[in-house]
Amino acid sequence: MRKYFFLLLLALPSVASAQFPDEIKPGMRVRVCLPEARRQNPPPERRLLVRGTVESTDGNVLRLGVPGTGGALAIPRASIVRLDVSRGVNRGASMIERAAGGALGGAVTFALMNDPRRTGGPHYKRDWRAAGVGAEWGAGIGALIGLAFPHEQWKRVYGRWF
Repeated sequence: MRKYFFLLLLALPSVASAQFPDEIKPGMRVRVCLPEARRQNPPPERRLLVRGTVESTDGNVLRLGVPGTGGALAIPRASIVRLDVSRGVNRGASMIERAAGGALGGAVTFALMNDPRRTGGPHYKRDWRAAGVGAEWGAGIGALIGLAFPHEQWKRVYGRWF
């Protein structure tokens, strides 16, 4: 009896890992990374990104409805490198992300372009002051771009099989 109990304990994790997470339900929009044999440019290298709507999950197979295709795309669980769930388009989050990137880019650009000996145009006595002004401008421009052109937010689904 003990031997069978031990075998049952060994088999349970493999059965449990064969299931998709509870977050993956029909009708949800997902992004799937699949392995690709050849190197592709631009990145992600050696990965194929597929976005679609979940039609069903049948044990080890994820069926996606991909726009522009005639039927469902069947993806075996074993071939999935990464799986993300869409959180939708969020203007506020896009604005904050773009503002942070713009602030960093603006600070670096202004600090590198600063020349205290210049007579025309903006010039600052210290590079840190130029970086501060550049961060302000970059954050403002980035926030406007993020507000005008929001992008889809994704949440990575973690599991042993990723």
